Amino acid sequence: MPASRSPATPVPSEPPPLSFAAQIAALREEAGRLIRIRPIPADTGLALLKLLHQVELLAARRYELLLARPEQIPSEILRETLSRREAMERRHAAQLAQRLEALGSSPPPAGELIAREAGDTLPVVVSSLLAKRDMVKLYRAAIRFLAPRDKGSAALLRLILEEEEAHIAAMRSLVVPR
Repeated sequence: MPASRSPATPVPSEPPPLSFAAQIAALREEAGRLIRIRPIPADTGLALLKLLHQVELLAARRYELLLARPEQIPSEILRETLSRREAMERRHAAQLAQRLEALGSSPPPAGELIAREAGDTLPVVVSSLLAKRDMVKLYRAAIRFLAPRDKGSAALLRLILEEEEAHIAAMRSLVVPR
């Protein structure tokens, strides 16, 4: 007869989903690992593009979750900005998906959703800005890797990086007092 659990024994549960910043950091770490593999596997460029696709989907989902809490967004300007940024991240994901398909691959399925981070919107936006710095570093590393190997992908990533850097500057101006 199997031993029964006492009511005081905690039941193991799934760990909570990683925060947005932790997921971006993990993807950046994975990209760094891919770039360091020697000899370089033929599919490394595709793997980097797939990681960046995941990054863009995560960022879009982050904005979607923020927009789902309109009572937490202190101004209409911030709400409109978040909405534009969500659309931009989705466009970046679509561009990366198209590039993957043009290279004979397909984008990975959407991963786990990020955790809903409780609290006021502005601190969540600030933490997003900090995570975006990791995104920018990831894009720069991917561009350096792809530039001599896949000029078309590197050019696309440069365009996305330019928009991401402008995005960071615009968001910073909304949340950092002058």
